[in-house]
Amino acid sequence: MNTSKPGLPHNFQLYLPNQEETQSPGSQDDKKIRRPSLNRISSLLPPNAAQPPTPLLTPRPEGDEAKISQPKKSISSTINAPPTPFEAPGHNNHKIDLQPTKTRITEFPLPRQKTPPPKEKKPEVVLPEIQYNQPQTGAAASAALKDTWDRTLARCINGIVSIKATSTRNFDTEGAGNYTATGFVIDKKLGLILSNRHVVNPAPITAVAVFVNYEEVPIKPIYRDPIHDFGIFRYDPSKIRHIEVEEIELCPNVAKVGEDIKVVGNDSGEKLSILGSTLARLDREAPSYGINSYNDFNTFYMQAASGTSGGSSGSPVLNILGQAIALNAGGSNSSQSSFYLPLNRVVRAVEYVKRGEVVPRGTLQTEFMHHSYDELRRMGLSEGVEAECRARNGEAHGLLAVSRVLRGGPACPNRKSAPQEGVKGLEPGDIIYTCNGRYITDFVGLWEIIDDAVGQEIVLEVFRNGNKEALPVRLTVQDLHSITPSRFLEIGGAVVHDLSYQVGRNHNVQLGSGVICVASGFFFWSSWKRDFLITELDGKPTRTLDEFIEVVRNIPDGVRVPMMCRYVGKTENQHVMVDMDRHFFGAAIFTRDDKEGTWNKEELERPPPKKLEVETEEEEDVEVTADAEDEVEGMAGDELEHKAIENIRNSLVTITSRLPYSVFGYTSSSDFTSVGILVQKDPVPLVCFDRSSVPTDMLDIRLTVCNTQIPGRVVHLGDIALVTFPKEKMPAEATVPEWDDLPVKVHDKVKVVGLANDYVTVKENTISSIGMNINTWQCNPPRPRLINVEDINVLERISCWGGVIVRPTPTEEGKFKVSAYYMYVSSQDKSGENSHWRQGLDIKRYVLPHVERINREMAQGPIEPDRVDLGIEFADIPLAYAKTMGLSKARSDWYVKQARALRRVPRPLVVETKLVPSRPSDVDAALMPHIADIVLEINGSPISRISELQSLLDKSKESGEATMTVLRNKKELTLTLPLLPAIKTSPTPILLFFGAILHHTHAAALEQIAPNTSTSQIPVDGTGVYIGGVSYGSPSLDKLRPTQWVREIDGVKVNTLQDVERVVLERGHKWEEGEGDEGYVRVRMVGRKGVESLVSVRVHGVKRFWGVQWVEKNAEGGWDWRKIM
Repeated sequence: MNTSKPGLPHNFQLYLPNQEETQSPGSQDDKKIRRPSLNRISSLLPPNAAQPPTPLLTPRPEGDEAKISQPKKSISSTINAPPTPFEAPGHNNHKIDLQPTKTRITEFPLPRQKTPPPKEKKPEVVLPEIQYNQPQTGAAASAALKDTWDRTLARCINGIVSIKATSTRNFDTEGAGNYTATGFVIDKKLGLILSNRHVVNPAPITAVAVFVNYEEVPIKPIYRDPIHDFGIFRYDPSKIRHIEVEEIELCPNVAKVGEDIKVVGNDSGEKLSILGSTLARLDREAPSYGINSYNDFNTFYMQAASGTSGGSSGSPVLNILGQAIALNAGGSNSSQSSFYLPLNRVVRAVEYVKRGEVVPRGTLQTEFMHHSYDELRRMGLSEGVEAECRARNGEAHGLLAVSRVLRGGPACPNRKSAPQEGVKGLEPGDIIYTCNGRYITDFVGLWEIIDDAVGQEIVLEVFRNGNKEALPVRLTVQDLHSITPSRFLEIGGAVVHDLSYQVGRNHNVQLGSGVICVASGFFFWSSWKRDFLITELDGKPTRTLDEFIEVVRNIPDGVRVPMMCRYVGKTENQHVMVDMDRHFFGAAIFTRDDKEGTWNKEELERPPPKKLEVETEEEEDVEVTADAEDEVEGMAGDELEHKAIENIRNSLVTITSRLPYSVFGYTSSSDFTSVGILVQKDPVPLVCFDRSSVPTDMLDIRLTVCNTQIPGRVVHLGDIALVTFPKEKMPAEATVPEWDDLPVKVHDKVKVVGLANDYVTVKENTISSIGMNINTWQCNPPRPRLINVEDINVLERISCWGGVIVRPTPTEEGKFKVSAYYMYVSSQDKSGENSHWRQGLDIKRYVLPHVERINREMAQGPIEPDRVDLGIEFADIPLAYAKTMGLSKARSDWYVKQARALRRVPRPLVVETKLVPSRPSDVDAALMPHIADIVLEINGSPISRISELQSLLDKSKESGEATMTVLRNKKELTLTLPLLPAIKTSPTPILLFFGAILHHTHAAALEQIAPNTSTSQIPVDGTGVYIGGVSYGSPSLDKLRPTQWVREIDGVKVNTLQDVERVVLERGHKWEEGEGDEGYVRVRMVGRKGVESLVSVRVHGVKRFWGVQWVEKNAEGGWDWRKIM
């Protein structure tokens, strides 16, 4: 049973949620808040970037005019803008909603450009008009005001950039993937760009900034605030050649209620959008984006109804003088309200960054809330203190109070360093009066003291529980950067780092209580996904990342160890088992370097070798077995049947397999589970499984044999899979069932014995049909499916993971005779939805012949042995239907006679479809198989069942061709057909190419190639470079498309993975060291319908995160990785 319901691979299609609707705790209106300003799409700029600089890109149908209605007294106009293609490849969930009733059209001069060289005549460029939203104030603005805004915007847009970024790993509250946002230049000499924290990102990222004239420059993140939603990028000013960059001044203290503002940025993925509004609030509480997301706190926010959306993160909020008075950050999902971060603490941080110094940030691990005086009175503030505060500062309307104190923090009363006497710490409800003798009324005043007192003691005076006297609280300020993770361990595909203050605050978890796993990787063995705390591994505590590293570096590859963990926010640990993976993935420690704006990588040493297991003697095994055999004599009927059921139970094996990469149409986002049957103990233990649970041999397999867990290894793949395991680990009670010598017939009474978890299900049943050809649909993405195979169906299907179909009466030895393997089959229906069912498979016909081959080769032969077929998928049709197509009476009578032997319904075979595209041939098309041809004979022998096909073809294997007699248009024709080498269903090894997962063409992909596709485009011989999946956070994401073939890399044709390796070895140094266009790889692809495309993948500087490496078998038959670049 495949619990994952195989469908789209984990990395097959990009969808990155970015707008989580949550309620803002503490807000009176309970508005739903979004962080809309991060637009997670793949493409920001239109493909025709050579067109004249266009400050505004408004998608509209080619040739149409944008008609602007005139609401009330607002200005009306029309504009003929050049058509702008806006299409994020692979995305159809991006809706562009133009609101003409809020739109005003105007003109202003072309942005200043750098002075061209003398004697060079620069062509005149006509700048299209710019659209921005005008707040509906009821009357049109004066002409003078309009001109002022026009001049301001014309100057400022040269300092506003669109940001295209890729987060390369899950980290803290952020996920891996692509996104677009906005930033603006605050220092053109140093190349500093201000944006939001969730844009700069605590995770490792690669990013570029695009100016209004489509000039692109790489940017590096050099600072992101641990709490507040702002961060700083840096670019190289010498790389700017075609635009005169404009600085935007930061003015945090000029904002006032009622001031007209413009939010200029990359709203909804547009190149430039200008949204107008009026400041309504300056002291709104920080918005809440959800318990599992990044959240700002301990600051005020501004509010206005500007209606910003995805892509406008980091946009400057400008006044009419062109000064940035705030930073756009988020908005409401239920209204037009947008929220802006004040710039008071931003200005301080910028000054430190300009000097190249670390920005001091202090914390008490305490959250404060601002309360108005009426609320403070209800909280116990005396009237006298209120009067004193109002007299001291008439503009203030309240004070700060403690909202939350994190356990174990500097302000927690129960902390280890708390004083023995006096006030030990802060409590929720404490009203802040002074800090170090300074009266406190807002967040800025408090943090001016805390940020400059890192490592020092401060004194807070608070009012508690209605006391009229302020209580002094002495606290030591902690370094906020020390509880903000800046490194992580990547091992076995998992990402682990210290618990951050952000996550600890969201879930009220004490910092230092465990490490957090944000990408599960090999932890899938435990069925845990992500965002869980690991408190203990292999019996050792893992409170910090350093402790975790020391534990995992001493665990050998493939060893199964216990782990204690819990989801963040839960209180009770759970005990699970995990298998260490150091063979499919490397292991490295990544540490952030803010001076260079990158992350340093330190490879972890190879794991220690496995310790030899000491075998223990099982002295009683033989005696138990002998006693069991003696007990059979004299058993009553019911006891004999129970004994037979127990024998079958000991032959059923549960498998759990983990796929490390999304390949061959299967996803790595879950494990695969099913039940197989032990078909042999000597000389090589073999277990038969369905292909839904064993999609490929590139797996980690865990078998459960008679309550004993054993690692497994794939030795055969075909219609079924055969898995072996170490013979010395086989439990003594494991049993190979007795096979039925007689074929089952329709209407035979049988029993189905199935297994689910540890429970055995037995159901009396009846054979309902035999020999009906299995009809599975082609899947999207293409994955192996069961075709040209007979099934055995029972009247009533039972719910289980798998089992066997047996004769109803046990033998005198207390054994059931097994007639068929009751297996799990998965496919998709016509609508593309996953479907699955269970059916019987003849073991003697489809399983035991492969067992004989494996015995001859001692399980050392090829996983998928060479075989030939006709490259055709067959179906069967009712005999009556065949008669209407011209089937003769003699042929009809023969079909009836053959079917009567098994009491089955006669159904002739027909040609359903071709599994391989037609190769160029001189043979007349009339002499090739056609769809709906009725198959009468193969190599001169009549055929009535699909199970007879392979044995008839094997007779002509040496000659390389076979004859097939068909009925077409009421005439019998004899066709001579070449025997084609069967394409592998899961060809390995694989090649990881900058995040794209490449492998050779598998059979399921080849059968879906359109008939008119040229074989020169896609090789049909099983080679070809097929894109099986793309990893989130990689440069290939949204560039290289899964289910397509790579034809060329930098103009060099590639037909095999080895061709790709040669190109990488020849050109990889240029990609890594080159700048500008040399840092891009140009890849030509072709799809299943023969449509070609060319994409460029930026790989400069990504080697440490996404290189090129093989995943292949080593000399011992296990899996390992080998780095190329």
